[in-house]
Order: sequence, then structure tokens, then C-alpha cells
Amino acid sequence: MDCIHFGTGQSQPSALDRKKKSVTIASILVLEPEILILDEPTAGQDFKHYTEMMTFLEQLNQQGVTIFMITHDMHLMLEYTTRTIVISDGEKIADDTPAKVLTDQLLVQKASLKETSLYELALKADWPNPNELVDRFIEVDRKERMTWL
Repeated sequence: MDCIHFGTGQSQPSALDRKKKSVTIASILVLEPEILILDEPTAGQDFKHYTEMMTFLEQLNQQGVTIFMITHDMHLMLEYTTRTIVISDGEKIADDTPAKVLTDQLLVQKASLKETSLYELALKADWPNPNELVDRFIEVDRKERMTWL
């Protein structure tokens, strides 16, 4: 419970949504699950709360909890996940690293995913392997983020 913050004095609807998500997750964690399935865990959150939630989920994962996230946020997927499963029209069409998924133009089109700005930059710069640029950027970004904590 120490990791889940219940801020006070916030009147915005998103503050109430954050509290509801936190209470829901806390009530499930009491059961000490091995697997946690979350649907859009950061939807509607500002950067501060987005980062707090994802840092908390990373800590849970490091403690051995497997976390499945359903998300349409491609940047969240790139920043915080190591494996991505893409389902389109009820079928699994990809199971790979986030960078490989988001640098596969045919897959992005087939699944109606949004191209990331990193991938667009790699293409504009004629980068020989866009996947390498995306992977390297995310690696550096993750290390940098760890210094913020």
C-alpha cells in the first residue's frame, strides 16, 4: 500500500479515476497474485501519475508478478515493456519486442497501429535498421529514467 498514493485535495475527474484504479489494484494485491492483467493502466493520467503508476508496476514485476497490459499507447509499450503481443480481428498476429513490432510497416498497417516518431525519424534519416535506432533509444531512455527515481 505504501507504493500507491491517495493524493488529497484534488477535484479533477482524473484524480478520482486515479484513486479508483489505485484502490482496485491495491485490493487485488492483497490476494498476492502471480499475474496482474490491467486494461489501459495509465489512461487519463498526467505525466507525474503516469510515471508513478508505471514505476510501481515495474517494481511489482521485479518482485515476480507477471503483468499483462492492454494498451493503445505505443509509447508506453516502447518505454515499459519487453514483449508485445498484437491481436487484430481476434487473432494473434505478432509476438516480439516492442521495437520490432513498431518498426514493421506491414504489421503496423495491418493492426492499425500508430507509427512512432522514433520510427519516422529513422526512416527520414535513412537509418539502415530502424529497429536498432528504436531499441537503442529506448535502452538509453530507460537508463536515464532510472536516475530520476
